[in-house]
Amino acid sequence: WPNYARRIIVEVHPLYSLFYFVYVYIVVFVATRIVAALFMKETLQHASQDTEMMVRAQASKTTFLKQKLSDLFDEADKSGDGFLDRGELRELLSHQKVTLWMKELGVDVDDSEMLFALLDDGSGEIARSEFVNGITRLRGEACAVDLIPLAATVQRILGHVKALQSTVDILSKTRRGEPLRGQRSF
Repeated sequence: WPNYARRIIVEVHPLYSLFYFVYVYIVVFVATRIVAALFMKETLQHASQDTEMMVRAQASKTTFLKQKLSDLFDEADKSGDGFLDRGELRELLSHQKVTLWMKELGVDVDDSEMLFALLDDGSGEIARSEFVNGITRLRGEACAVDLIPLAATVQRILGHVKALQSTVDILSKTRRGEPLRGQRSF
């Protein structure tokens, strides 16, 4: 740059130095911005691929876990009817390897009755899908996605209980105010 600019500045006019200064400044600034943008693009592209790999790995891990839980269900279903009763679940949880694996998953198996109540849909037996999906949802800490519907359900039940209590109170007051059989009220 100096060799070309010096000749024009000296031979033509010294104000051309301002033109060259601005020109060089813009070219250098643009070049550095382009290089920075290319680095940023590459970085973001690799970060996006890392995120996608993590999602795929988590999905693969969940699929593997569900397959292992399904195999465990088959081992526990001694009757072969496709359901676990309380005794079969209790027997399954008595094995040390199963207990250790469940603890590794973050599922508390110390109380088999509580676990049965959490997995059962009310039929008195646990189907394969209830077992696999239930253990999958129970692993680790409870998440907000699970707690929000639970809180809403508890609020609905509380509303029903309050309505029932007011109805019982009204009936109780009405009952006390009624005359007994055979008596007339004045």
